[in-house]
Amino acid sequence: MKTNKPLLVLSLVTILLFSCHRGSGEETKGGAPAPGVPAGNDSVGPGTTVTTMDRFIGANAFIDDPVDKLAAVGFIREYHNWAWDEGDGASNYPGFPNNQIKFAPSYPGWSFDDFYQGLKQNNVQVAPCLQGSVNWLPHSGDYNSDNKPLDAIGADPTSPYSYYAKANHLYQFAARYGSVKVPDANLLLAAGQPRLSGLNYLNYIEDWNEQDKNWSGRDAEFLPEEYAAMASADYDGHCNTLNKFGKQYGIKNADPSLKLVMGGLSNVDINYIKRMKSWFEANRKDKQFAADVLNFHIYAFKDGQSWQGGGPALSPEDARFKEKLAAVVAYRDQNLPGKEVWVSEFGWDTNPQSVLAPPPIGSMDMQEIQAIWLVRAYLAFAAAGVDRAQMYMSRDYDPNNKTWFSSTGLMGPKGDFTPKKSWYYVYTLKNVLTNMHFMGSQNSTDPNVLVYKFKDVASSKGVYVVWAKTSKDYKVPGYTLSIPAAKSAQLTSLVPGSNQGTTQSLTISQGTVHFDVSEKPVFLQTDAIN
Repeated sequence: MKTNKPLLVLSLVTILLFSCHRGSGEETKGGAPAPGVPAGNDSVGPGTTVTTMDRFIGANAFIDDPVDKLAAVGFIREYHNWAWDEGDGASNYPGFPNNQIKFAPSYPGWSFDDFYQGLKQNNVQVAPCLQGSVNWLPHSGDYNSDNKPLDAIGADPTSPYSYYAKANHLYQFAARYGSVKVPDANLLLAAGQPRLSGLNYLNYIEDWNEQDKNWSGRDAEFLPEEYAAMASADYDGHCNTLNKFGKQYGIKNADPSLKLVMGGLSNVDINYIKRMKSWFEANRKDKQFAADVLNFHIYAFKDGQSWQGGGPALSPEDARFKEKLAAVVAYRDQNLPGKEVWVSEFGWDTNPQSVLAPPPIGSMDMQEIQAIWLVRAYLAFAAAGVDRAQMYMSRDYDPNNKTWFSSTGLMGPKGDFTPKKSWYYVYTLKNVLTNMHFMGSQNSTDPNVLVYKFKDVASSKGVYVVWAKTSKDYKVPGYTLSIPAAKSAQLTSLVPGSNQGTTQSLTISQGTVHFDVSEKPVFLQTDAIN
């Protein structure tokens, strides 16, 4: 979809700056669990890997966001410009193969070592989204960081041998923050940098952002075959056939366990994945799909396409989030088993003049509706079989700006960081569903009401999540829910100002409970669920 998000990301970056592998070794477009809440895990049972909801629930963020505020989610997608590690636009930076990389401090001055370590210590996982080209690569005309990072002017973008510099940077990043110590001689660090590798801060690295951006011209837009070529180089040096300059290439050659996340596509486009798969099968010796995660962005614009269709935005149910992602998951299961599926951008504005803002609903304000719809979106993605979901984004760019994506944050803008209602609701969702995974849906006695079930990975405990899927202030007083396995039940409600919600005990009578239902999800916590 065509958006103005790249311009907003560039503006925010400016604000940030000036305020077959070996067996070896945008601002605009986490943290510790609450007391008594154990940390989640990613394992459901032998041979089965499922991301528990406290890890599933994520957000897009930046290095200068307060780590304690990022505790509202369990996973961060961190916008990370390549240039921050290599020159930051300086005209005298030597470039590849004579790199002088800086991570701690980086060229703008931030320590990514400290940031990633702080997130890990606060139980928040992170995947850097390494985006943008660098000015020291050859380019014709004015430099544009959105353009493909080709090694030479006129290089073939469908050849993995056109991305040596990029593939080496991915190796260097993976060597430092993956789990494997590599030979010191492999590190291309600037003088004075701590010569470290194998810090074990990352499990994922995302390769680019919205590479299908057809609104930025062909120099920036990757066709599927072009992106597949770069991904193959960045994955494992295109089956270890990149061999110039005696350097190392691709994340798998630094840490085979690190996962390469394909850059998030600007919309849900299975055909893009199919064309990438065809390229890999035709051009890689091992025929493997050279990315571990399929990654998509989805927004609930009124016309289902872009801001050009006007507003207001749709709810996650009316925008068919679950159905669209379930189709991707079905394709993955059939054609790319073992790969993860992510939604790495979704969200709604709270400025009512934005085309991405919800419509007025009853007496609820925009913050309330945004918060409710974010919670419902996470639930929809979990039900679709998605592995992780990251809302856009941690903070507002400018809550007074009616441009779409400007007020989508969980918090106020940089320097403010005041939690919005969505910060509390998402944090509560994470806390209530810690160590849980999606179990299935339950038939409802009301066609407007959805009932989703979540099961604890280590016990019989469960949570029923119940809400009306409508956008008309629909309410059901005294809704009856069947919970035949439960002996005890507590109802948790979302409230502003609390990351735990409010809880009340319910009486179970003949295997059922009664409580009021509205368009705001409520959580029935039980000692057993089936």
